[in-house]
Amino acid sequence: MKQRFGIAQALIGSPKLIIVDEPTAGLDPAERNRFHNLLSEIGENIIVILSTHIVDDVSDLCKNMAIINEGELILQGEPGVLIKNVESKIWEKVIEKSELKEHQEKYNIISSRLFTGKIIIHAFSETNPDSFELVTPSLEDVYFSSIKKVKQASNV
Repeated sequence: MKQRFGIAQALIGSPKLIIVDEPTAGLDPAERNRFHNLLSEIGENIIVILSTHIVDDVSDLCKNMAIINEGELILQGEPGVLIKNVESKIWEKVIEKSELKEHQEKYNIISSRLFTGKIIIHAFSETNPDSFELVTPSLEDVYFSSIKKVKQASNV
């Protein structure tokens, strides 16, 4: 209700631009869907700048996006195009926790997450790393690969 009330207040003055910061944080799934619909409708007539760490919000709501890292713009474009740019370059493997460091040293690991006691890692590579499986990339893979690329460039 607070988010919707805030949007209603912002619309009173007929703005040309609305900036929303983490608008769906803390919402249950049903309310999140309703709020997505509201933002989508508003976005048809008003520019909406969405600041969020929730990748699904960007995929669902944005025609254009940007990734900002430490105050620097590192990537911008249409989410679908950015995902297409990493197609056939994202590889996945399920490993034991004890194997993570070794894989990070050997491969270009862009992300890792714990899943049922194992770790799912994603690697960015033009060719198949040893025993990885090609996966359909997500906007999260775009984010992680972009951040990793910037970090690698600053360490050179």
